[in-house]
Amino acid sequence: MSSLPKISIARSVGFRAQNNIADVRTVQKRLNLLLDPSRTPLVEDGFHGPLTKGMIGDFQSKVLGFMNPDQRVDPVGPTLSALNDAASEAKWKVAPVTPKPVPPKDNPDKPTPDKPADPSGMPKIPVFGPTDGSPGFDGFPAPSQVLGPLQVKISPARDGAWIMVPEGSERSIRIGIDPDSPVRIAGKGVDEEGYACSFTKERLLRAVIKGQCLVIKGLNSCKDCKLDLFQNGKHLRVYVSVKPRRIVPIFAFHVEHGPGLKSRVSSGELRTVFKIANSEVLIPQCNVELRLLGDELLSHKDIGRHLGFVVRSDSYENKRDEFKYLKPFAKERAFPQPSGADHIKTVNVFIVREMVSTQKKGERPTKANGLMDYDTGMCLLDDRSYRKTTHINSIARTLSHEVGHLLIQQLYTHNADIVQPHAHNPYDDALMYPGGLGNKLYRVEVEAMNPTSFRPPSWYS
Repeated sequence: MSSLPKISIARSVGFRAQNNIADVRTVQKRLNLLLDPSRTPLVEDGFHGPLTKGMIGDFQSKVLGFMNPDQRVDPVGPTLSALNDAASEAKWKVAPVTPKPVPPKDNPDKPTPDKPADPSGMPKIPVFGPTDGSPGFDGFPAPSQVLGPLQVKISPARDGAWIMVPEGSERSIRIGIDPDSPVRIAGKGVDEEGYACSFTKERLLRAVIKGQCLVIKGLNSCKDCKLDLFQNGKHLRVYVSVKPRRIVPIFAFHVEHGPGLKSRVSSGELRTVFKIANSEVLIPQCNVELRLLGDELLSHKDIGRHLGFVVRSDSYENKRDEFKYLKPFAKERAFPQPSGADHIKTVNVFIVREMVSTQKKGERPTKANGLMDYDTGMCLLDDRSYRKTTHINSIARTLSHEVGHLLIQQLYTHNADIVQPHAHNPYDDALMYPGGLGNKLYRVEVEAMNPTSFRPPSWYS
């Protein structure tokens, strides 16, 4: 087979994937095209099952050399690239021979301070992802959008995988290594026990191999600490950012626009909102925690006027702006951060029944789910309720989105790398996508929301 027409898929196919019918059928057809004629082909019906997943796993094992195939085809990844390679047909017929382990005494992969290992041109160790299934991770090779849309002065390195590890915790990455052969973890500042140290010999993290997993424990905050893994002539680079817990203190107000027009989110539901935002969105990805310091009712009598059924925020016409009537009730409290985390101003969240916002001067206001004032840290939040139903998950996502904007903006005022803080993410799986349904924080967004200084390591002695 001289050449193949390139195929593409919109969503992942296979084990624990979205499995859109059109994407599954595309993969099934290509697998059948590359399959040995003596083998039974798949039914090209667009439905994934054990036969389709098993065929993907067999293809990964024999063509890509995966020792633990994940039975999954991603829109951008090595499996899809191999499906678009005409040479895969011949490789699939015969399984590759596993290279013999190199004896430790004669291991050419072992680096020294005077002669570090050169991984250029070496075959790459496959990386399958974190064992906990949480985000805060980019594989290798990474698709172009993993860096996010924000313009940065210094682009993150892209020659390896990347993972966020909370300070004091550990995470594991499943990688395609031979469990019976030794693995060398190297890099500047990495000692024989797997500790990565700074110039001051402060231990930043520890990396060890357990089975077919790279286990990393975060000891002290750092950014993009580089680890190089070598085994049997193969190489994998992993960048690690260790993040301290950063706490965002929040006061919440249940706003009563007028008689009988109180926000429909109860105090119990509000605490559930914070629990979801922390456990499903912010803590797993950037180790940022929203801390509710208190919530209270803000009646129309306290405000001194009726705001109507819909609260309007208008930064262009002061006379029509109703957000300004809530600002006098904002609270500020000094809140100590854990060691290593940047200070953050107190956030005041005003939950209203319905809100509109003016996006451009002269235009009519449109319905909005949330709005953050970057200067004061005040947030206006729609209660996302319909009749007697409160959409808790939507409120949690909107709150996380608005706090994300505030953290990026605050970094900008401190001369960080982010130079376009108001930009939304153009990818619809992102938390920072305008009005979207995604929860993903991209790498530059994680580094911006919970910044840690990069401490270049030296050789440990």
